[in-house]
Amino acid sequence: MRQLINHVSNHMNVLQALSLNVPVQDLKWNYLMLAAIDPETQRERELITASRTDIPTTEELVTFLESSCRAMELLQITQTLKISPATSRSTHTMRNKVSKPSHTNVATRIQCSLCNESHGLFKCNKFLRMEVKQRLNYDKQLRLCFNCLQRM
Repeated sequence: MRQLINHVSNHMNVLQALSLNVPVQDLKWNYLMLAAIDPETQRERELITASRTDIPTTEELVTFLESSCRAMELLQITQTLKISPATSRSTHTMRNKVSKPSHTNVATRIQCSLCNESHGLFKCNKFLRMEVKQRLNYDKQLRLCFNCLQRM
């Protein structure tokens, strides 16, 4: 117990000596949030904050994570909504045409990959009843993101 007290006291002294303009609670929340996100998002965050001399607040980190989520959601929607160019019956008419994939902003229906019902996998009762190891194997088998349980 004495070692624990000394360890915590040393860390608290170091934090005070750094004269940070960020509350200790922000440091704790930032650490917990950054530990929970994927390495690519952590890397993006580090690139943004590398030139700063101060430590970002939790509010700034949440804002960054929200914008990252919006960007990933938009990218995912765009990728799932891409419509491949229409194929023509005649190759002669297609020779002089340049086709571009068209995009649409229509909401898609989420379909569970396990039971094929209209909900996300994270809400699937069948999935939630599985053992943790079974869920992990299922995620790996379908190459799903471990955070959002959607295709990468």
